[in-house]
Amino acid sequence: MKEFLQILRRFVPPYKKYLGLSILFNILSAVLNIFSFAALIPILQILFQVDGGIRVNEYMHWNGDWGSIKEVATNNLYYYIQEFIVVHSASTALLVIGVFLAFMTFLKTGAYFLSSATIIPIRTGIVRDIRNQIYQKINSLSLGFFSEERKGDIIARMSGDVQEVESSIMSSLDMLFKNPILILFYFITLICISWQLTLFTILFVPPFGWFMGVVGKKLKAHSIEAQALWSDTMSMVEETLSGLRIIKAFCAEEKMNKRFNQVNSSYRDNIMR
Repeated sequence: MKEFLQILRRFVPPYKKYLGLSILFNILSAVLNIFSFAALIPILQILFQVDGGIRVNEYMHWNGDWGSIKEVATNNLYYYIQEFIVVHSASTALLVIGVFLAFMTFLKTGAYFLSSATIIPIRTGIVRDIRNQIYQKINSLSLGFFSEERKGDIIARMSGDVQEVESSIMSSLDMLFKNPILILFYFITLICISWQLTLFTILFVPPFGWFMGVVGKKLKAHSIEAQALWSDTMSMVEETLSGLRIIKAFCAEEKMNKRFNQVNSSYRDNIMR
């Protein structure tokens, strides 16, 4: 987590505009998602006649008390739906609510897509900046460094390590700026619906968090090992290309094939784990 935050502080500031748009669309997606689920309640009550269906006696006026705003809003919503059913029939009301639900789902999906799309310039831009800095660092190193360092390790850092940053760390950007917003809005909604049930649900958060932390540490260890094996693989390819004449002169093709197969199989087994 510390390395991830360091990468964000170093590379995200040039892309603040896209970050702001992503947060905005994530908030919009969370709000629309809540409204989409809320639209299911009157549909279920009309279809299955839950609590006798939608039954409201009269329209309620809000007296300014914020504690009763939920009751007033729910009552008035059901009042208008009831009046619509009386005038146009339950099937027509069900059709209108279904169309409204489909429209809200379309807006929610569009906001979700836009939130993911605005993250793409950040991800690709950060990976580009990392590659540029690595290349500039290579050009600034002395010749003595390259006499001791294997070229395969350098190539692996330019390809495999940067790809690992993009696939494992940068892919977390979407979750970092999306999940907290969704959790916050859903948590507020759950409290408004039933704070007792929400409190009961929170009791399960610590054990699940501990379990996810243990799994994350194991995955990180395997990831570091996989990077080292990928570096060995690229080094063997570079050494083979550089000394291909020597390998053929001593008829060592079979030996080199076995060595490469061993390293490549180790990398594959590590990725599978």
